[in-house]
Amino acid sequence: MSAVPADNDGARLFRIRVPGSEKSTAVTVRMTDDSAWIAIGARHRRLPLTVPEAWALFKALADALDTAGEPPAFLSRPVKRDTK
Repeated sequence: MSAVPADNDGARLFRIRVPGSEKSTAVTVRMTDDSAWIAIGARHRRLPLTVPEAWALFKALADALDTAGEPPAFLSRPVKRDTK
């Protein structure tokens, strides 16, 4: 696994805010050409992944969520690249 790069030039950032009763939680994915990071909530929960590991995580989550029914309404809009 790779360390987080010092500068984020070339990184693509995608963020979804998950609504909650008190405050929302951000789910953020940062992609570079050869690595990915996923963060849920605060920054100290960031998990570095290689691109193949990110695909494996995506596949595992997709298969698991397939049994959970329809997605929540807040996910009905497309995820756009974040500028931060």
